[in-house]
Amino acid sequence: MDSTKVEIVNRSFDQLVKKLIENTADRPSIWDTIIPLLIGAGLALLTQFSIECWKSRRERKKEKQNLISKGWAKTYLISQILKDISMYKVHKQYYLRASILANETTEKEDSFKKHYEKGQEQRLAELRLDDNIAEYFQLVTEYTILTGNTDHFKSYFQSIFNYVHPKSSKFQQCNSEDELVKELNNEEERLNNKYEEFRSIFDTIQSEMI
Repeated sequence: MDSTKVEIVNRSFDQLVKKLIENTADRPSIWDTIIPLLIGAGLALLTQFSIECWKSRRERKKEKQNLISKGWAKTYLISQILKDISMYKVHKQYYLRASILANETTEKEDSFKKHYEKGQEQRLAELRLDDNIAEYFQLVTEYTILTGNTDHFKSYFQSIFNYVHPKSSKFQQCNSEDELVKELNNEEERLNNKYEEFRSIFDTIQSEMI
């Protein structure tokens, strides 16, 4: 082969290789496109996840505060119902004793009628108490599920279940209307103080709902 032809062929091959190398270097890699897209998508997902977590925590906090607020309202209502029950218990026994001490038949009948009415009112108040305690248990249970601590208040629930309600005096030591009137307020105050132990269970539960 002519040396001139060999030189021309070699020179042409070198130029082709050089061209291919240049084209390869100039052509962007697919990863140069994909990696920024993946990073962008990842950042977008992370941002969205962070926002959703923040919203979830905010909603959970709001729901907790709502349950705590309702719990305090229900605790106050239970406390008032207990005062009503104390009053009805005492007045029920008061009028029974008054019917025994009364001299006139009309007074006896009137006092016994009031004794019966206070007994009816007591039973209605006790039903209201049971309903409100059940609703309170529901509130607290929802709170424990929300916070993931379902066993925390079980001992308090058990104390409420097992609580023995105090009874009113029958005023048998009173032998006159004056003595009976004097002891009425004392007995109602005594019974309310007895119920403080029961009320305190609800206050303790509320203080631990944080």
